Amino acid sequence: MFPFGRVKRYQPGLAALGVSARGVCLTRVVREGARPPRLVAYDYKPLAAGDSAESVLAQLAREHGLKRSHCTTVLTDSDYKLLLTEAPDVPADELKAAIRWRVKDLIDFHINDAALDVFDVPGQEGAAAREMYVVAARAQAIQSRVDLLEAAGVNLEVIDIPELAQRNIAALLPEDAQGVALLSFDERGGLITITRQGFLHLSRTLATSARDLEDAQARAAHFDQVVLEVQRSLDYYESHFRQAPIRNLILAPLAFDTTALTDYLGANLNAQVRLLDLAPLIEAGGEIPTALPGVCLATLGAALRQEVKAL
Repeated sequence: MFPFGRVKRYQPGLAALGVSARGVCLTRVVREGARPPRLVAYDYKPLAAGDSAESVLAQLAREHGLKRSHCTTVLTDSDYKLLLTEAPDVPADELKAAIRWRVKDLIDFHINDAALDVFDVPGQEGAAAREMYVVAARAQAIQSRVDLLEAAGVNLEVIDIPELAQRNIAALLPEDAQGVALLSFDERGGLITITRQGFLHLSRTLATSARDLEDAQARAAHFDQVVLEVQRSLDYYESHFRQAPIRNLILAPLAFDTTALTDYLGANLNAQVRLLDLAPLIEAGGEIPTALPGVCLATLGAALRQEVKAL
């Protein structure tokens, strides 16, 4: 009746932090009803020689008030596996235990060292067996990320994965209503996601990195490999999920001119190909960088998160 403790006043929106070997990225997004999402903070700090991720994160935490913010972060692809598997026919309270037995031989670390989360695949009405996605993350990787951010003064509430972060961006695209493929690259590799009406249907990682695509001498071979992987993904989506073909492929901008890649994809795929333009999708106080540093696209997607459930 008579509260005497201080009530925390959180900053509006969700702040996301991305950590890579090259730098640390912060984005903060506010969602208000039917309005487009608002990017209210964007900061990228490259890691100079002698810098530690913790010291840079601590600086961001001070500058952006992250102790009193709802915060999230994104795992790197080496810290988890995303698996599509048949859903066990068990009561909801037994699902996690049944899933552990189902995926234990599909991951390259012991199941006892895994933290699991699941989400459904939409549009399975009439299917003989229901499928779901399972995120099997290394528990130690999650704990290390939690320790890193909490030591820096970050109020971490949720941990996400790049596939769902990229899904959040794709869900803003007008093409998402009929189904859309979004393709991105960073220093580690590529990621294609296929979404429809805000749901992730399919994702595939590509070995080709942004640096590979910039290599003029080996460009043709890398372009061919990207086309092959994208076509395989489009074909699998159409056949496995019994969906209409994807007619639009959106390419996330890179730090270099992607005209040659965009033209090559358009000429070799049965889809309209264009560059991702964030300006019509997100309100921003200033100009959104045309080509976000590699880790920042996933960070922006994580800040667009609306679900409560998390790893």
